[in-house]
Amino acid sequence: MLRAVEVLTINTGHLNAVRPMVVPGVDGPDLLVSITGMEPVIHAWDLSTGESLWFSMEELPGCNDAALAALPDGRRILAVSTEDGVERWNALTGDPLDGLDSSDRTIWGMDTAAFPGGRTILLGAGHNHAIYRWDVASGEEMGAPLRGHNTSVRAVGLIRLSVTDAVIVSGDDDGYLRRWDAVTGAPIGLPVEGHSSLVKAICHLVTVDGRSLFASSDAEGEISRWDAVTGERVGAPLAAGSDVQFLATACPSGTPLLFAAGVSGVIQTWHAYTGEVIDLSLSGVSVAALDQPDGTTLVAVGTARGEVVIYSVSE
Repeated sequence: MLRAVEVLTINTGHLNAVRPMVVPGVDGPDLLVSITGMEPVIHAWDLSTGESLWFSMEELPGCNDAALAALPDGRRILAVSTEDGVERWNALTGDPLDGLDSSDRTIWGMDTAAFPGGRTILLGAGHNHAIYRWDVASGEEMGAPLRGHNTSVRAVGLIRLSVTDAVIVSGDDDGYLRRWDAVTGAPIGLPVEGHSSLVKAICHLVTVDGRSLFASSDAEGEISRWDAVTGERVGAPLAAGSDVQFLATACPSGTPLLFAAGVSGVIQTWHAYTGEVIDLSLSGVSVAALDQPDGTTLVAVGTARGEVVIYSVSE
């Protein structure tokens, strides 16, 4: 039986809801980045001790979404989509980097992951019905925007199939999901009417038994799981009961988990493949997870009071 043990609480100094993001360290501590406030404040922490590493004094014009990238050369880069475009920082030092060519585009959702060929890609879900691809390290745009949605794209994710293949999944205002070849940008199959309301989040599930699955959530609290290769639904939808804004996945002690967080203030957890409810008794409005070499998982939960609570999850 899995259990969650609280190991650390970080008070960000703000009273607003906080969003945590986590990424492995390189020859050092794992990194936690928190974003909080109506005019968001970015703060980086040592995930193991809660020590403050840096924070940004820059006033940002809102935050639609954020992504934290781990590059193969050891760099860590934070990207934030604001009303004025996508900004980047060196996530280890807090040094600002050049922004992306996105000033004329509203980006609602983002994701970042290792791309076939060794580059790390940043994906942007655009208000103008398009999906954008950038090299997160250089900021260079990777090919033409992907077009095919009839409404604003709200969420996007990269699903790795193998060393050489990956699928981009996107979801829009009307609840439709589309798949694209990540290398060529060619559409895969027909659009799927995945949800009855706008798609809020897309998350790559831990691969088990050779299947590459992803999960998507909508504004009505329904979470569906899909086969990334065939586009077919896997199992019955999971009912979260309220608006789900964040999804995360992890595999503590070999058990694939799916976490969901949103306005309910309860972190709901399921076995990612069977759909069985896992009661870890976690509370918060946002969630991120990071598997550890020893088989445990660190789960970072953001609260509505500006705290980030770190739990260790294991058998």
